[in-house]
Amino acid sequence: MRAFAAVGFIAISAACTYTTVNNPPLGPGLLVPAGPAVVAGSVSTPETNAQVCPTGQSCSWSCDEGNCAFQCAEGASCNIQCDGGGCSIVVASGASCNAQCDGGRCENSCASGASCDFQCDGGACSVACGEGSTCNFDCDKGDCVTRAADAS
Repeated sequence: MRAFAAVGFIAISAACTYTTVNNPPLGPGLLVPAGPAVVAGSVSTPETNAQVCPTGQSCSWSCDEGNCAFQCAEGASCNIQCDGGGCSIVVASGASCNAQCDGGRCENSCASGASCDFQCDGGACSVACGEGSTCNFDCDKGDCVTRAADAS
């Protein structure tokens, strides 16, 4: 009987597939909905739930539903389309970024030595341009603000 039970367990186990789902904890910032941000070679940081373009890489992202978070690491080149608005974009020193925020309410940060081109078609965006950065910010619907850049 034991032999029969062991054979039955092995047969059942062989027929099953096991999948591990590893969801990062939700942070206090903007939440990244499952699936809208797509880029090969990027990583997501559990601390911020942001898609990160690694140093020296080139990344293109699209966020149709909005409320996505992106980070462009030092020396990286990023192209971001945030159709749903409410995106957070952090560009490190030495990186370049072209970002379009059609839905508005985006928060952008361009560190010292970075090159940033932010287009806010929906209005109500916020941008911080670090000293020594090349920063172009265009706000079509108004109600946009500039804020102090982080020291980094």
